[in-house]
Amino acid sequence: MRISAKDLGWLKESSFCPRCFWIERHAKGLPYQMGFPGIFSSIDTYTKHIVEKYFERNGELPAWLEEIGEVRRIVSIKPSEFKVVKGDMMLTGIPDLLFQRPDDSFVIADYKTAKYTGSQGEFMPIYQIQLNGYAYISEAMGNKPVKDLFLIYFEPPYKERFDELSSKHTTDGGFEMPFLPKIHKIKKDTAEVEKLLEKAEKIYSSVKIPDGVDGCKDCSRLDGLIELVK
Repeated sequence: MRISAKDLGWLKESSFCPRCFWIERHAKGLPYQMGFPGIFSSIDTYTKHIVEKYFERNGELPAWLEEIGEVRRIVSIKPSEFKVVKGDMMLTGIPDLLFQRPDDSFVIADYKTAKYTGSQGEFMPIYQIQLNGYAYISEAMGNKPVKDLFLIYFEPPYKERFDELSSKHTTDGGFEMPFLPKIHKIKKDTAEVEKLLEKAEKIYSSVKIPDGVDGCKDCSRLDGLIELVK
């Protein structure tokens, strides 16, 4: 089974439902499944290229990324190669940036376009697995050791008044939106990635649909569809 590092992180969610996971992996395109809005992916890609081009010009990261420390190079990643197979599981996923430091260790950073709260509530355990999944893949490919993992939040201007925004950032060609970067360091723990891969494989390979969890909204939607068809 193929699973992304981000999807693996959902197994850490407090409301994770084995039944929904099994069904989603065996029956694609369920009516209630929704894709992730493409605009956030576009913003992340834009930010990635801004940082890469800055590094190419200056040989260092922008000042607002100084917390990451000194880097020697940005490692080029081929999506088709950034993966690792463990048993019957293939773990995939591409970090936004993979850096190599002067001491030859590696750093992984991933971008989030959202307001930074310091903990991010229920999403932080998911992000922790996502980043550690990237580290797990990277080290399996020979890019090791991965010493540090960072989430980089780019906050839109929530508090600034709209008249100030219009005055500062409106141009003849349109308008610009400034983003404020906030950096959150993630603890490295790739051992948990292996445990979750084993959990995912056990659920997926079950010949019987696992039981759901109480209060699962997707289970309720699916049961409603089944009753409707009946």
